[in-house]
Amino acid sequence: MDINQLQTFLRVSEYGSFTKAAEQSFISGTAVMKQINRLESELNLKLFNRTATGVQLTPQGKTFQPYVHQLLDLLNTAVEETRRVRTDDKQIILLGTSLLHPADPFMSIWKKVAPDMPKFQIRLVQLQEDLNSSNREYAMLGRSSDLMVGTFDSTTLKHAFSATKLGSYHFGIAVRSDHPLAQLEEISFSDLTHQKVLMVPTGISEKNDLLRQQLLEKVPSIQPIDTTGRYDINTFNKAVEENIAMISLTPWKRIHPNLVTVPLKTDITVDYGLLSAKLPGKKTADFLHEFIQINHPKISQ
Repeated sequence: MDINQLQTFLRVSEYGSFTKAAEQSFISGTAVMKQINRLESELNLKLFNRTATGVQLTPQGKTFQPYVHQLLDLLNTAVEETRRVRTDDKQIILLGTSLLHPADPFMSIWKKVAPDMPKFQIRLVQLQEDLNSSNREYAMLGRSSDLMVGTFDSTTLKHAFSATKLGSYHFGIAVRSDHPLAQLEEISFSDLTHQKVLMVPTGISEKNDLLRQQLLEKVPSIQPIDTTGRYDINTFNKAVEENIAMISLTPWKRIHPNLVTVPLKTDITVDYGLLSAKLPGKKTADFLHEFIQINHPKISQ
């Protein structure tokens, strides 16, 4: 029995469905079912009744549920208290960073607000991908990191994380340095006539969907090339190897040395900010509350 199984148990009991619990955990329904089956086997208990319309807690499951809440709360308290002793009362906030989710936009703000938040210390940690998740790095929030800097919109906020806005990123078009579009100072929609354009599929990002819609309405000859999901380093390699244009964002300008990012002429922007788990724990919640109270005047200075 491990912590992930217990967290999954609570999500399934809350949503009454393996599929809905999987969406909140960024893993597959099959993976959720396997975790529950393993938990029941290890405990020799039947926690859920399975039906065609969902799952329901058994009497054993209902008895077990409040103890799981207590156990996880106690574990969280133990970790918080241990960290406090180890760091001389400095509360460590683990800020995840990766190639696609750089911490720079937040760290520039943190330099300004840190003197006003002396009880907190930021520790950068490399985000590790959860290979079972369709939203790999987001799935690690609350596990390997407390916070990360990332984009969000009404679509993504339906999932299991919350956001504190820091600013907005701008769209650009990334192309190989020898591509004709690389010579432009700014790219308009009409410049993309008959071009293949690499982008995420619909349903992943509200702003990407809006941009795709406007592109195709104004320039129907554009040929969208869908990725298999969210961008990763292979997406940038594909743009280079096939010499095709790619929808990009402000922080990704330096990811691939053979790509040049040219600003795209559009009013559509993408909000970014500090992302946290829906239930971040007291330490992270306290940090965000204090940060929100003081950061806005600091950002504008």
